[in-house]
Amino acid sequence: MRKPGSSGHAEPIAIIGMACRFPGADNLDRFWSFLESSGNAVIQGSPGSSDSRVGQMFPDDVVVHDASRYGAFLPGIDQFDAAFFRISPLEAASLDPQQRLLLEVSWEALEDAAIDPARLVGSRTGVYAGIGSYEYQEIVRDDGGSDGPDTPLYLVTGNRFSTAT
Repeated sequence: MRKPGSSGHAEPIAIIGMACRFPGADNLDRFWSFLESSGNAVIQGSPGSSDSRVGQMFPDDVVVHDASRYGAFLPGIDQFDAAFFRISPLEAASLDPQQRLLLEVSWEALEDAAIDPARLVGSRTGVYAGIGSYEYQEIVRDDGGSDGPDTPLYLVTGNRFSTAT
């Protein structure tokens, strides 16, 4: 890509590290194997089958439409290591799972590239990611801030796409 008014020489771009999480595959090798085996990560399950915040939104006694009984889910999204990223437990509780995954997968991409993160400080390095929705904010907000008085503060920083990039 060239900047307007540039000399016409494009700067090279190198993708040197990658990482991913998909239903049925928690890394690139498993994802490739999953694709080669024509895997199907869609399973039948009730969204009200746990005591999590999502489970509270869809209690077991609610009539669930047939189409909502199926989904492809990422296991272990509740296993975020907040201390590793120097995030307080209170802030982590309000942090959108998509942002938690972004932190984890970005770190894994650096590991894949054998890059020491400290070497990137002040460099011209980009991380490109996509986040698709922000319904977690609604879940946390509707929970009434039961995790503490600072929950509204972390609700803003932990659920805006601008803070994830």
